[in-house]
Order: sequence, then C-alpha cells, then structure tokens
Amino acid sequence: MTNAQLDTPVLILGGGVAGLAAAVDLGRRGVAATLIEREPRLGGRASGFCCKATEACARCGACRLGELLAQAAKLPQLSIYTAALAVATQPRGEGWLVELAPQPGGEAGPGPGRPLEERTTVAAQAVILAVGAEAFDPAGKTRFGHGRVDGVFSALELEAMLAQGALGPQALAPAKVAFIQCVGSRDASLGRLWCSRVCCGYALRMARVIRGLLPESEITFFHMDVQDYGRAWESELAELRQDMRFVRAMPGEVTAGPEGPLVNYALAGEPPLREGFDLVVLSVGLGPPAGATALGELFGAGVDGDGFLASQDGPAGVFVAGAAAGPRSLNESIVHGSLAASWAAGRVAALAEARHG
Repeated sequence: MTNAQLDTPVLILGGGVAGLAAAVDLGRRGVAATLIEREPRLGGRASGFCCKATEACARCGACRLGELLAQAAKLPQLSIYTAALAVATQPRGEGWLVELAPQPGGEAGPGPGRPLEERTTVAAQAVILAVGAEAFDPAGKTRFGHGRVDGVFSALELEAMLAQGALGPQALAPAKVAFIQCVGSRDASLGRLWCSRVCCGYALRMARVIRGLLPESEITFFHMDVQDYGRAWESELAELRQDMRFVRAMPGEVTAGPEGPLVNYALAGEPPLREGFDLVVLSVGLGPPAGATALGELFGAGVDGDGFLASQDGPAGVFVAGAAAGPRSLNESIVHGSLAASWAAGRVAALAEARHG
C-alpha cells in the first residue's frame, strides 16, 4: 500500500510544551510546520500538572500548556497529528523523508490536532526532536518502599492527588509529610550521576501547596543540597526554611510502621534515627527519553554521556528541544523549544536562499 504524502518545511516530534512552543514560534514566523505526538493527547507530562500558586504565582509553568494549546489552535501554518509515531527515516537531498504510522487509541478530541489516520511519508527540510524525558520509576530504588509501604508515593503521584483534590481538609489530611530528594538522580549505584535540576523547586512548590491546604502540617525535606530553581530562589528558600524542616541527609530506608511509613536516616556524628510520617514523597529524577539511542540513530543525532539526545544544528537539519536534551523545567523547555524553532527557521530560510540565489 502506498503511503500518503505530506510536504512540510519543519517536522516536530513531540507534543509536550517544548514541541508546542517550537510549533507556535514557527507559526508566528510564518514558517509552516507539522507536529506529531505519539499519545492520543497533546501536552505530555505537563497535562497532568496542577497550579502550585498559593498566595501568589509560583512560576511553576503548569498554566502555560493551556496558553500554548490555545495559540497553536489559531495558527493556520500548523498541522498537528496525534497518535502518530515516526517508524522510519531516510535522508533526502536537503532534508528528510520520515514515515509515520498511526498508533492505537487515537480519536478526535478537544484542542488542536487530529489523529493520524493512515501511514504517511513526510518530506521535511528540518526536524525538531522534542520527545521529552522519562521520569525515574521509584520502584527501581527498592529501599524507599514504593509499591510496598503504604503512604509512600512518587512526586508525580502526589501531583495527581493534588490535581484531583485527594489531599486536603476534606480528603487525605496528613499531619507529617516527608519529601526525599534525588530518587533516581546523583546515584552511582544506578549509574545515574546527573542532577535532574528541577526536583528541588518542584518538591518545594508542592510542599508549599500542602502547607496552604493544611496549615498545621509538619513537612520535612530530606536532601543532599538544594539546587537553585529560579530568580526568586534565594528569597523563597529563606521563607521555606522557616515553614518546614530541612534535613541534610539521605535516608537509608523507608519501612512500614504501625501508623505509617518510617524513615530511617542518620546525621553526621549521631546514632541512626527512625521517624514516623503519614506521607512520604519521593522526588524522582528525570532521565533520557525512552529509546533515545534508537531515535538518535534514526535521525543521525548523537547522545551525550548521560544518554540524553545531543542538541545539534549541523548539516543534517536535526535539532533537539526541551528535556530530551537534558533535564529542564516546563518554563526552560518552552524557551528551549523556541530556540530550536529559530534554528530550524534559519535552516529553512538558508535553503530557500540557496535555491533562489
């Protein structure tokens, strides 16, 4: 069967915030682009994030997904397909031929885009890889009890609880909450030596939301150190240190206690401690996107020492955007998506000038 044919100056793989930001930026520049998303819905992981504002905006970036979707829907230069996967590629002349295959579960829904209905070959002058990063599975760090000890959740699971209203005075109301940082990051035993960068700010914002919902709650923040997470970091961190307890120690184990999880840890020069909590939250790190090496080989893009896709603007016309190139926050991924759009637009313009010059 012959594939359907589609020509586009720029092909974007990934419909999260980085891919959408790249698409919107290209549309505003008047450059036509086609965006494909493997899942049935756009938004990526950001679609499950809730606003972290309490008394003021927390600059978490969760609200920006809706803005990007609304902007993308208004730009006629953009073609968006969901439930679509790149399965084969071939360099051709000044660009690429990319074969797309429909994926299960695709059905028309709200927002821009429609499911890919048939296998399609796309001819593109530039390709942007905005496939995101993968969150670490906390079950891979067995000592912390995820999936075995009641009351132990990942930060992403806590996010879903907050978004669904499952945490608060009328729902689950924990009196003592522990956040454990660097689960799946900076860990030689896992071969994951990099810092995921976003986890500290992410966890502290959620801790502030919990305090807003439950002012009497006690929050403990276990950490190796606290990473800078933005321009307001210094002032916010000083305030947070007054509202919650910071413990510079990595717990050795989380076990089941009679009334909830027990966190086992030790401070320098002191005997081991065991402390009970109602809720333990594991701040999971970010890793390379699934199949990063295969995707890199498909498009001629390399990977860095940690396995993330290597951003490049070389003659192949392949650019990497957002967390696929390394851990980034939502806001940083949006900026990086726009940067990749500028690279791709520059390539399209240069090729046009070469043809007509």
